[in-house]
Amino acid sequence: MKVLIVEDSRIERLALEKLFRIAYPAEFQAVGTAPDGRSAELQLRRSHWDLVMLDVNLPDVNGVEFIDTVNSLRPEARIVMVTAYSDYEYLRQSIRKNVFDYILKPYSSGTFKECIDRFIGQYWDKEESYGSMTVAQKVYKLIQERYKEQISLQSIADELGMDKSYIGRAFRKEFGSGVVEYLIRYRIDKAESLILHGMNVQEASEAVGFMDPSYFGRCFKRLKGYPPKNARKGQ
Repeated sequence: MKVLIVEDSRIERLALEKLFRIAYPAEFQAVGTAPDGRSAELQLRRSHWDLVMLDVNLPDVNGVEFIDTVNSLRPEARIVMVTAYSDYEYLRQSIRKNVFDYILKPYSSGTFKECIDRFIGQYWDKEESYGSMTVAQKVYKLIQERYKEQISLQSIADELGMDKSYIGRAFRKEFGSGVVEYLIRYRIDKAESLILHGMNVQEASEAVGFMDPSYFGRCFKRLKGYPPKNARKGQ
């Protein structure tokens, strides 16, 4: 696979490039970099890229607007937005454009790896990537990939071609939680991160798949011990 890092900060470019080379020496055969939209466009025209790490704040173009350029030149490429906490409006716009994922600055190596692992998992053919997994691991993988969508235990069972009761028992045995409860907790954790980085409560709830704000609020308070509006205070 090949990844193109589009980032105006030289330090950030080098850091991301190093993370890819250390964490994924076998998975990515090429790691390219570009400091601005113009350079990135030239690279997109010259070569195939599987993944584009795209900063929101580029010196010559808005990163969210550049999503359209990537999609036009390399529609097969997946995009991960890299954005600071103050850019939540841009983050909201990129979510609407169905980018693969986003990483909020400052991010840890663990956050980076979680995102790239998920990309790699989706890159390979499902039959190949799912072959050696347990049933519970397959469900966990689907939750990671599809938590923003309106999924349910039944839809997961239909996709895997298995009985939902069997899936529920297998998942609880391995993860110690029901599938639906785990999905809710996963979404709430993602929403809390968005709120902590500047997104408002309603936008965060919608971004992680909650369509009912009241239900989101109840789930958040039950799991965190305080309402989502108090997330930045942690109480």
